[in-house]
Amino acid sequence: MTAMQLWENLPQILLGAFFFSVASAPSFVLFVLGLPWLALLCGIGLVSPAWVGLLAYEGVLARGYTGSASLLLFGFRHRWLDSLRLGAVGAFPLATALWFALSPNDDLTPLASSVWVLLILLACLILVIVTIYALPLLALFDAPVTNALQNSVILSARYVVNTLGLAALAVLLAFGVIYLSLGLLLILPACFALFVVNNCFLVVHAESTTP
Repeated sequence: MTAMQLWENLPQILLGAFFFSVASAPSFVLFVLGLPWLALLCGIGLVSPAWVGLLAYEGVLARGYTGSASLLLFGFRHRWLDSLRLGAVGAFPLATALWFALSPNDDLTPLASSVWVLLILLACLILVIVTIYALPLLALFDAPVTNALQNSVILSARYVVNTLGLAALAVLLAFGVIYLSLGLLLILPACFALFVVNNCFLVVHAESTTP
């Protein structure tokens, strides 16, 4: 179903991809220039709201309606503060892992190495939960931040197969970017977003019909 929607709405998907690429460009450039902390802050302020705007826009497409650029801008602007908060939640463990990775680690003990690995895994887990569930709940259902976080944890645990499937898809797309072409970054996030949108609709519908 999602693949068919991607094909049928390809021009609108490309528009969303362009919007997200423009919003993500400053973070990408800062990271390439060796400024990971500024890239992370820029990601919180721009990439997270842009992801919410993209999800809201593609939520309209998934419902069978026609989207426009104004919807992207409205989603970005209208939910900017809440998406900023959720982005900060997702970035905090990532920042901790980044700090640990950038600090001098020549004399790491086995315990410190284990802590580093656990931090990275925790950062990935929280990032997955926020990206796949919390931000979509905010974008598609205008859920308050606290409710979006609580429900994202519940949904990610209750629908483990969906969560693992989307995480695996994200990893697969990342490998495609790394080993095939960086140019795929211009289109793959928008394609992945449609899978996230349909998954969110699916699990919320399942929850609403569960006695």
